Amino acid sequence: MSKLHQLSKLGQAIWFDYIRRSFIAQGDLQALIDDGVRGVTSNPSIFEKAIAGSMDYDEDLKKLVEACKSVDEIYEALALDDITQAAGLLRPLYDSTNGADGYVSLEVSPKLAHDTPGTIAEAKRLFTILKRPNVLIKVPATPSGIPAIAELIGSGINVNVTLIFGLENYQAVANAYLDGLEKLMSNGPSVAGGHSVDKVASVASFFVSRVDTAVDAALEKIDNTALQSKTAIANAKIAYAEFRKIFSGPRWQKLAKAGARVQRPLWASTGTKNPQLPDTLYVDQLIGSDTVNTVPPATLTAFRDHGKVAATLEQGLDEAKAQLAHLAELGIDLKAITRKLQDEGVAAFAKSFETLMASIVEKRDRLLAGQKNYSFTLDGYKDAVDAALIELKASRVMTRIWEHDHTVWKSEPTEITNRLGWLHSPEVMMDALPEINAFVDEMRREGFTNALLLGMGGSSLAPEVFRFTFGVRRVDPPDRPYLDLAVLDSTDPGAVLEHARRLNPAKTLYIVSTKSGGTVETFSFFKYFYNLAAQAVGKEKVGNHFIAITDPGSGLVDTANEYKFRKTFLNDPNIGGRYAALSYFGLLPAALIGMDVALLLERAATMACNAEGCNCPCTGDNSAASFGAVMGELAAAGRDKVTIIASPPIKYFGPWAEQLIAESTGKEGRGILPVDGETLASPEVYGTDRLFVYQRLEGDSTYDEKVRALIKAGHPVVQFNLRDLYDLGAEFFRWEMATIVAGRRLAINPFDQPNVESAKILARNMVADFQKNGKLPELAPTLRSNGIAVYADELSRNASEALKSFLARAGRGHEHGAKRSYVTLQAYVKPGKETDAALHALRTKIQTSWRLATTVGYGPRFLHSTGQLHKGDAGNGLFIQFTADMPEDAAIPDKAGEEKSSISFGVLKMAQALGDRQALLDTGRRVIRFDLGKDVVGALKQLVEADL
Repeated sequence: MSKLHQLSKLGQAIWFDYIRRSFIAQGDLQALIDDGVRGVTSNPSIFEKAIAGSMDYDEDLKKLVEACKSVDEIYEALALDDITQAAGLLRPLYDSTNGADGYVSLEVSPKLAHDTPGTIAEAKRLFTILKRPNVLIKVPATPSGIPAIAELIGSGINVNVTLIFGLENYQAVANAYLDGLEKLMSNGPSVAGGHSVDKVASVASFFVSRVDTAVDAALEKIDNTALQSKTAIANAKIAYAEFRKIFSGPRWQKLAKAGARVQRPLWASTGTKNPQLPDTLYVDQLIGSDTVNTVPPATLTAFRDHGKVAATLEQGLDEAKAQLAHLAELGIDLKAITRKLQDEGVAAFAKSFETLMASIVEKRDRLLAGQKNYSFTLDGYKDAVDAALIELKASRVMTRIWEHDHTVWKSEPTEITNRLGWLHSPEVMMDALPEINAFVDEMRREGFTNALLLGMGGSSLAPEVFRFTFGVRRVDPPDRPYLDLAVLDSTDPGAVLEHARRLNPAKTLYIVSTKSGGTVETFSFFKYFYNLAAQAVGKEKVGNHFIAITDPGSGLVDTANEYKFRKTFLNDPNIGGRYAALSYFGLLPAALIGMDVALLLERAATMACNAEGCNCPCTGDNSAASFGAVMGELAAAGRDKVTIIASPPIKYFGPWAEQLIAESTGKEGRGILPVDGETLASPEVYGTDRLFVYQRLEGDSTYDEKVRALIKAGHPVVQFNLRDLYDLGAEFFRWEMATIVAGRRLAINPFDQPNVESAKILARNMVADFQKNGKLPELAPTLRSNGIAVYADELSRNASEALKSFLARAGRGHEHGAKRSYVTLQAYVKPGKETDAALHALRTKIQTSWRLATTVGYGPRFLHSTGQLHKGDAGNGLFIQFTADMPEDAAIPDKAGEEKSSISFGVLKMAQALGDRQALLDTGRRVIRFDLGKDVVGALKQLVEADL
């Protein structure tokens, strides 16, 4: 017996908060009904994502457009069809339980939330059109909705009363239901298909998790942790006690004798928002008879896996009352909070409805114009990709991914089942926006003008994409500007000092960002800037200039408490760093620069809908699954260099995608090399190891002609068409999903990073040697020439000849089964525009002279990005390491707030360079090192001008 059937035995029905056409057509809904789901709820947000994010409705939408239907008429026709089909699937359950379960809900337009006559008329019209006895009409529990509820029940219409947050509001809803029953008992049903008093049904949807989110924010302001994350369950338990009281008195007994049914409490908003809480908390703790719990997909998956079945709802009632009483003693007005939550809920539903209408217009226009938002040109690889898509369907891969099934990749769950939280980030983080926005407003009010993010890899790359792509939002008047964000992810002392000299600590917010809470670079940055800021603002105030983004229980949580950070944002621990763009790690910095984070998440949620299991990779338009199949199959066929081409305004997405693909796929002797930032050359420059991915921003034709030339020459090209910059939200999710699908094809775990530690361990050993002996280990150069020292395993006459000789070792892929090499420039030097240009010139020279894929990375930044692939792939890379003199250095405090220092940034950076070089050599990689001396740009130009 499934857990859902066990719940039913205890008197609780699980309803599924989700509906879309393919989910019904593919049999997914029927499978859930068979497993024990006993009802379905819908809302405009879910419907909007399905229309905008898939081709589920395209055929019907075309017919409606051709029939000259209005947008409202199109919406209604599509929605009513879904509701009718779902009601048909649930009808046997409705009949077998004599109407106790088997319901599907549809709401009246949110625009009518404050219009009693309009709500009544709309509800009656919808119920009459649908002609299904197991349909519930959703009506909000607003002051205008309460009398509508009584009228509709009195007419014989099933009602799902929604957006209840507080006890007084619930009491009004229950009384309205009783008023309606009494009218129905006296007069009988007054609408076609209306139910008699013994058949009419209603649920009272009491929202749960949002109460905790709002109350916890108030508790945080008064530094109270004892009551956090307890109010919502206490509130629900007291409401349930009130339900028992209302539906047991003399008034109810009279109705019950006529066969009336109780209005069951329905627990809504039961997905956990706080990553420190169990993900099934609001199901496990609210199990009782005569109740419904409507759960989103992620919560259903979690409960089926590890939820606890036990009657818990009536336990701890006295404790719940005491908790709410204590809340009042602390001066927190729960009634005011719940009234505000209802107002916000009504506004949110109205906005979702407006977004839905806009999506229908956009999809209609795109269909009329014959536009597609992506395309694949695969030539000789199409059959292999089609076969891969068939296998994805046959093996239910996309559905299993959403079910958090680790066997998609490996037989063991380690570092898989606890790394899939990002699948739900677009949904979960939408609920975190009030907290994020309130914090940003606080920073602006207090006069902060700059933010410096201290982080590496997954903590820094998405914020950098946002800052470089969107800039800082301007405000008028400019007295409360958004914060100008910069990212520090270089241990080069010149880079550290540049930020130290540029920023005014009194107006700067320092963001210490690390998932693990123990990243050596991040903590070195923290200690340095903490001391710097303390000197400027004083030890008493310095903590107010620091915030943390990390996982619950990490070492950074303790550090933040010790140094009295202004705030700590705790991320979902089930999200790995490179999959964290749409979590606090990416979104908080995005909000600080003034981005519309809600819009970014909406675009991501639409793509998540596109990538769901019910959107078939073969007959549907699951673009993420298709992209993943393309990457995986072409990599297996030797085209293992994914070369990113992007319209100039969105070019900064590339470094983020580089880390995602490299660190996810480069292991176990396999890998896909992401190539970002190369000069786009003519087709003959490229070998047969390339897959090109063109991200084209609407209205930009910069690379159109060159991409057409690549296609004409027979190179495989994937093209994604972005409407505007905010479509990057969708791209983050699409590339994440595609990468893990490709990882399945390569038979690797896309979530671990087994080789990352090797360079770190060697660097730590070298630092320990320095602290013991006062110097780092160093080899003698094989050559000194024109200010450049060369470290190679063979002798040359000059640096240029050494480079040419090294490149001659490249595998060209001509012999059977051989792979083409790639060349990586690893620059352990100070980042800067001139250095960027010189490195780019050198990679272009190598690319065109040798027809090899090239990448560039600043160290140690790339160690948290492509470093895993360099040591974990098949070993076809050629690694050119650059070091240089450091004209000035900066001491790293041994402890924040103290002056003592036993190591500097210069020593740390050189230890990382030497450690990385040795780690590459230890794994059999080919490495050459050039120490560029004092003139980095000049020395690089020497190599550019060489005859290669």
